[in-house]
Order: sequence, then C-alpha cells, then structure tokens
Amino acid sequence: MIEDGLYSLIKTNIPDFIGVNEYQMYYLAVFDPVPPPYCVFRRYKREAELDLSSTYGLFNSGYVMDIYHNDSWALLDLQQRIRKLLEGLPLTTVGGIFVQGLLVQDDFHTIPALMQEARTRSYQGVLDFEVIHNI
Repeated sequence: MIEDGLYSLIKTNIPDFIGVNEYQMYYLAVFDPVPPPYCVFRRYKREAELDLSSTYGLFNSGYVMDIYHNDSWALLDLQQRIRKLLEGLPLTTVGGIFVQGLLVQDDFHTIPALMQEARTRSYQGVLDFEVIHNI
C-alpha cells in the first residue's frame, strides 16, 4: 500500500468463481475531509512493448482516472497530488510489478452540467497516463 496525504493505492487478490485462479486488482482510495470525492480508475489498453533489445518482457498499459469532487480548488489540488505520486513511480516496484516508465498523456479539469440542482454541482478531473511495466 502506498500512502501520501489524501490517497492510497491498494492491491487485492480476487479469486475466480471456481476458486482456482486469483486475479490482482488495484484500487485507488481517495481520502479527503471535503465531501464527496471519489475516483473511477480503469485500464483501456495493454500491449507488448516494442523493445527488441530488452531481455525483459515489458508491457505498455494505458489508464484513465476520473476524479469527482464538489469543490473545484480541492479537486485541482488532489489531482496535482495524484499526478505527483504517479510521476514518482518509474523505476520502482508496486505490488510486485516493476514500473519501467510512466507518461501522463492528458491532465484536465472540467465542470459537468448540473446533475440534480445547483447545490449538487460536481467537478471532474481526468488523468490519462501510460505505464511501461513487466508482468
């Protein structure tokens, strides 16, 4: 588990329905006293890295992280902290996976339309990044 301020990266092993295989799942938990921050984290691609000189089998995975908050300044601060954490991961091992490199492709902050009424406005921050890793 990695902890630094307002967020925590958590790894769990989830068994399949038969109980034979276990799958590793990662969760990014967001802790913030201002309600209601939450995060949606998904992988949208995984492909073999085209590095013929390497003896290690490396993969290139793309991830998108959507962060929602009702305070735009707190969201911007949280988004910058998460980006700083992500940019510190290259050449480290996270949950048994060696992170060779990490590149933030896109980082933006939007104001979605009103969801229910004026006081329930939600702001969205998006981090799109690619990770070069083993396994």
